[in-house]
Amino acid sequence: MKLGEIKGWRRENGDFGIRNHIVVLSSVACANHAALEIARRTGAIPIIQEEGACGMFGEDRKRFLRCMANVGSHPNVAWTLVVGLGCEGIDAHQLADEISKRGRNAESLLIQELGMDKTVKRGVELVNRAKENLTPLRETAGVEELVIGLKCGASDYTSGLISNPSVGKAVDILIEHGGTAIITERLELVGAEQILARRAKSKEVAEDFLRRIKKAVEDVNKRGVDWIGSQPSMGNIKGGLTTIEEKSLGAVKKAGNAQLEGCLDYGEKPKGRGLYFMDGPGYDVKAVSGLMCAGSHIILFTTGLGTYLGSPVSPVIKITGNPTTARKLRDAIDVDLSVLLEEIISKDASLDEILEIGGKMILEEIVRVANGKLTKAEKSQHIEFSIELTGIIA
Repeated sequence: MKLGEIKGWRRENGDFGIRNHIVVLSSVACANHAALEIARRTGAIPIIQEEGACGMFGEDRKRFLRCMANVGSHPNVAWTLVVGLGCEGIDAHQLADEISKRGRNAESLLIQELGMDKTVKRGVELVNRAKENLTPLRETAGVEELVIGLKCGASDYTSGLISNPSVGKAVDILIEHGGTAIITERLELVGAEQILARRAKSKEVAEDFLRRIKKAVEDVNKRGVDWIGSQPSMGNIKGGLTTIEEKSLGAVKKAGNAQLEGCLDYGEKPKGRGLYFMDGPGYDVKAVSGLMCAGSHIILFTTGLGTYLGSPVSPVIKITGNPTTARKLRDAIDVDLSVLLEEIISKDASLDEILEIGGKMILEEIVRVANGKLTKAEKSQHIEFSIELTGIIA
């Protein structure tokens, strides 16, 4: 399949973005109000915190700094204003410095230095100045520039039958053309982990991947929860899934058949091209946020029963194979594959041929979105954001 070219913005550090966003990033929940007010007055995109850089220790501190710096230096972000309170563990000035080290322009303000009113006023001035200096020029690139995040949520019987394997077909073609894909949801792969492990490029990658899956199950069991016995969820059961293996075998199909190049920590950017596993949760908002922090230009989100969440800077393409969901949630679904279900039932073509059609439909939408088409979540201004924390908050 011949893929079309994409148009976007080449950043000074070499990154290629498909959006030219200006972001107002809060470094701590205490600065959320200021960030939201600056964004409201300027039209910038706000990214606010549930907690932020306050009372964090160890791995969580490292993770927060990595994720926030990656947001500010995301390929789809042209410029960032970081707003903080001033007494948090990682303040706005530190965070802006980290973003600058990654080759992207960033400014910072602290409320305790200026007061709320002056912070908002100064923030509006800085954002408006940045908007005036944005380059309207776009250049052409190939799809090999793209990093695509993979996520499924509210899965049903059509997810493993249609949506996920169609995404897998699209991923295989994208990677053949030099692109990159990131699959996540550590616990959603339990029962199917050996499939990806067998495709690892080395014994070390396979062992790293299996270790991460094993640790995830053990961590849940330590909390007194039988993960395998608790799955599938009530929503999955409502959608027609019966076992965790059935759910996981459907979820892993998003990864297609490509070689597994390596594993990433939560919110970590890939070190090369091809297929990667990001050690992230199944919870939708935290998973999508992690994929965004990892540099995904676009996130493919397959859903059976439907969902409306989006992402601040990575367009989220919603895909379903459920005809009822496609009909009821027209304002959420970007790619309706339910017509393929009718083809499968009628058996007019082989399953592989039908899924090839689904993969092409998804790839065509990826190219359209990469060239500026807004997803349904973007049109609705969905900017849900939440970082997964693992340790103790003081």
